[in-house]
Amino acid sequence: MARDAGRAEDLSTAQPEREDRWVERREDYALRFVPLGYRRWSWISLLGVMLGISTAMFFLAFGGQLAQSYGTRNLLIGMIFGTLFIGAVGYFFTSVSSMTGLDSDLITRGAGFGFMGSAFTSLIYSFNFLMFSAFEGSIVANAIHAYYEAIPLTLLYAIIGLVFIPLTWYGLTAMNWIMWATIPLFAGFLVWTIVLVASNGGGTNFWSFEPTNPVSPEAGPPLLQLGAALLGLITNATICADIGRFIPPSQRRVGALALGFGFEAATFLGVTMLGAWLTLRLGGETDPGTYLAALLGFWGVLFVVVTQLRINVMNTYSGSLAYANFFARVFHFAPGRHWWVVLTAVLSTGLMFGGIYENLTQVLTFEAVFVMAWIMAVVSDVLINKRLLGLSPRDYPYKRSQTYKYNPVGIGALIFALLIALPMAFGLFGPLGKTLAPYVSGALAFAAVPVIAYATKGRYYTAPTVAENVDPNLPKFGAGAETEVLTASTEAPTQPCVKCAKRFELAEFVRCPFLEGPICSVCCAAEPNCGELCKKQAEGPTPVAVENRGR
Repeated sequence: MARDAGRAEDLSTAQPEREDRWVERREDYALRFVPLGYRRWSWISLLGVMLGISTAMFFLAFGGQLAQSYGTRNLLIGMIFGTLFIGAVGYFFTSVSSMTGLDSDLITRGAGFGFMGSAFTSLIYSFNFLMFSAFEGSIVANAIHAYYEAIPLTLLYAIIGLVFIPLTWYGLTAMNWIMWATIPLFAGFLVWTIVLVASNGGGTNFWSFEPTNPVSPEAGPPLLQLGAALLGLITNATICADIGRFIPPSQRRVGALALGFGFEAATFLGVTMLGAWLTLRLGGETDPGTYLAALLGFWGVLFVVVTQLRINVMNTYSGSLAYANFFARVFHFAPGRHWWVVLTAVLSTGLMFGGIYENLTQVLTFEAVFVMAWIMAVVSDVLINKRLLGLSPRDYPYKRSQTYKYNPVGIGALIFALLIALPMAFGLFGPLGKTLAPYVSGALAFAAVPVIAYATKGRYYTAPTVAENVDPNLPKFGAGAETEVLTASTEAPTQPCVKCAKRFELAEFVRCPFLEGPICSVCCAAEPNCGELCKKQAEGPTPVAVENRGR
């Protein structure tokens, strides 16, 4: 079964052909680590992509709703908490992703969940982007409908949802261009809006505003309730990993600060607080799609369209990454990231039709239960198991051939947290239980991870295998130590895969006993016929657990 096209000796440092470069741009290494040669964006450029999220109209609406429910002072305290807590988690994820070239899903595989276990967190992650894409699309539809009432909302939902397919088809290359090209328009419209609202006067005193109909005290103190909704946005931190993996390792620390704390400060202390101010100055209207169209007319509609164009390319792109990972593992189906753009756009359009925007804070609080359990489990595994106690290998194994399908450490912690927190979220413990559910979910998952790792002796991180790494810079098994870059050179040798015949860096390959040649990680993940022969042939202890633990 050997194939000459995939021989390990067929090495080259030549750059990919033009067609391969377009494929590379379209795929953006959706299922692979990002090699150094593709990390050509500076942290400043990538921060511009992230600021497309900060400028989303969702945060204007979110700030307005929170101010009317909890008051301005509580809102400011909550935004400081969000900047510090979610910013710290974002710094953590960006640092790891820049160091390894892995996105949040691939990090999850090697941080306690296993190859198939992380597929289920991909579904949790994918709903996050569907949800936000629907929120943002609804705002655009409301803005256009407010100015052109003859156009039905249903038609607007369909058009707005599907227009992002071509805009996201070519991945980060197109996204980077869109984000930077629209900054002047966005900045101009934003300044115009602020000046116009400030000069008109009226509204209530911003800093002393207290809601006339405050939230129920039965659900806990207002700050506690506000924080519960805010925790639904902790996926901002994992987006930092998806974008931060393109940061060159030499810029890792400053990039992690910018994408972590800088991005969250712009989001919470900047745009969200601005949304609260606009709402209170404009008489309590929280939907920016409505009040901008009324305030600026056609130009207000254009402002909304430009802003939502910036954010929804990110939502659609990130959703496509999550689906690409899920279907490659569960169904061994990997047609390419760009095809999952279509699924993401269609499903988010369906949520718009379902009226998700009208239940914004409730949806966020419920979503927080799931994402807090997943993200806190990953953070605990890296900080406690890998770095503090040495209960797991210091690297992040992500290849199917070298990982167990399921790791009870992360999966067990996730299930344990959800078993306790989900009944709380459904109201079985009263209104206070609903508020506490996201906090409990994250805390239980964080605490359970080291306990389960200690009980299982960390044996489920890397599977016994005969599939050795092809790259001589890596150990025979595993992804290498945490502090090592997967490929040491920006012009590292490449070779073709024994199955797809496409050329990738050596770190992408293991020696496959089934196909008798070097196979790339994506083809390995999607191979339906091998029966994981590489693991069945292995005997003895797991080599990588012995090599890497305690580094």
